[in-house]
Amino acid sequence: MNNTKLFIFSSLALFLVNCAGTSPSISDVAKSSENQNNKQEQKQEVSVEKFTIQEPESPMVGINVFEPYMIKRGDILTRIALNEYGNASMWKEIYAWNKEIIGENPDKIFPYNFLSLKRKVSEAKNCDIDYFQYEIQPGDTAWNLAQRVYGDELAWVVIYMDNSELISSNNGILQPGTFFKMRKNLDPCS
Repeated sequence: MNNTKLFIFSSLALFLVNCAGTSPSISDVAKSSENQNNKQEQKQEVSVEKFTIQEPESPMVGINVFEPYMIKRGDILTRIALNEYGNASMWKEIYAWNKEIIGENPDKIFPYNFLSLKRKVSEAKNCDIDYFQYEIQPGDTAWNLAQRVYGDELAWVVIYMDNSELISSNNGILQPGTFFKMRKNLDPCS
């Protein structure tokens, strides 16, 4: 029995000697944990870089904007749709975009009022309005002033829109000596 005990004890000692140095110490566990955390941080940094989105340098071509369209004498929605989009059936979209302005009847649109038409950004026109000053003369009315300056008496609507505060403050009377803003170009988008 002594031999058996001696053999077991020797085997156990030999086993412990061979295993010495292979069992992890506390500092080894800590280093391993740090390495795993560093690897996870590196993976996170890499994944963040993969999903970074860069801003475009110029506006995207497919974006649409609304631009003003001045209704001309004789315009109807189908004619506007045909002239502006090449498709008369687009009148329904024009009506939908402007229903608040037009009202319940799409056949009633009035010259020199404005509609909003959808355009691609790349096709949008510059619609800045340039004005000049006009001094009201005795006998001027918005009607005859529109005929004289713009060649169409119905353009009085534009004169009223551009000078509504001044006209309202004078109870609707064009006072001689008053200066009105007049458009150099009646339709700023043409």
